[in-house]
Amino acid sequence: MVEIRRGCAEDYATILERVVVSFRERNPAHLRFEDIFPDSVLPETVSQWRLAWVDGDLAAGIQLVPRDMVNAGAVHLPTLGLGNVFCFPPYRKRGLMGALLERCIADMEAEGAGICLLGGDRTRYGNYGWEHAGCERSLTLTSGVTRFESAEAISAASLRVWNGDEADLGRILAAYAALPYRCERSAAECARVLRRPGQVVWICDWPETGFGYASIRSGSIVEYGGTAAAVECLVRFLLQTGSWNVAIPPVDAETALEKVLLRHAQSYFVRPAGMIRVIDLRVVLESYLPVLRDRLQAWSGEVALRSTDNGSTVRLVGEAGSLRVEAVPSDATALELPRRELAQLLFGPFTPDLGDWGRHSALRRAFPLPFYCHALAHV
Repeated sequence: MVEIRRGCAEDYATILERVVVSFRERNPAHLRFEDIFPDSVLPETVSQWRLAWVDGDLAAGIQLVPRDMVNAGAVHLPTLGLGNVFCFPPYRKRGLMGALLERCIADMEAEGAGICLLGGDRTRYGNYGWEHAGCERSLTLTSGVTRFESAEAISAASLRVWNGDEADLGRILAAYAALPYRCERSAAECARVLRRPGQVVWICDWPETGFGYASIRSGSIVEYGGTAAAVECLVRFLLQTGSWNVAIPPVDAETALEKVLLRHAQSYFVRPAGMIRVIDLRVVLESYLPVLRDRLQAWSGEVALRSTDNGSTVRLVGEAGSLRVEAVPSDATALELPRRELAQLLFGPFTPDLGDWGRHSALRRAFPLPFYCHALAHV
């Protein structure tokens, strides 16, 4: 008999053992998940797990992690990250993953999430409505770009590394909270995120530059914040050791920090921010009203979108200089798209083929919407 339910306190130790054994089946050196994700795999988050039990034995599980994603400064999008997916080896090929995903989708719809984000196999998750979408710019930074500029070398002795100091943590959190693309964090969450394995958090705090930080891991800058002058010094210090990779958000609400990184970029390319499933179209559009109102200024008219998966239909209405989102009946006239194409329309980086774009001028102005997920916000 198969039972699917949320995790409870008594399940926590078993979850930790089953998930790591499942991953070590193919990667014997895989780290334990409470070490990889000290910010989200915790006893107090055990209820985020959806677990499949077979005759009372834990067979598979998925964790749904709430994320309050901020995009382009003014957009607060209720998001769930789906991760730590496992099936204990003796129970594979029994359809448990499909059953768990269906349960997760039902729970996400009931909980009012706008989207769900994951990193995974398109051939598996695409069948359940996830698609590569969103946009990030992936940069390779090298010292050669600015080799003709005169600048003094920066010594590690003139900087410092975060070692858990609470005062520095408060300044890091303040710098992070000022970013237009971020995931809302408490001080405790921030500390745990920065303790994910493999990271070193460098700080520049000179009187002439102000405060800035850059968290690095395996040749990449995974997070940065603070003043442009301080981040510039940290980048110059890092480039003395070789090239570095960094992902930055879309152009919408770009800050001076992105301009610093672009100035040192030898090359860059655009790639999706992750695999996105639109859970509630109305929640998404209402969350993005600050962006949509800016893009559709003085627009008058109506445009309706429908997900062919479940008939959910939402309409944008512009009139008298205002813009609103309405739910409408499923039989109303609307542009119908499968859920995967809906994610591409909303978030890009490339929109689906809508045929005669002349009939969709409002959509061309409105979409794609800016969406980006920092490396340390992923689960």
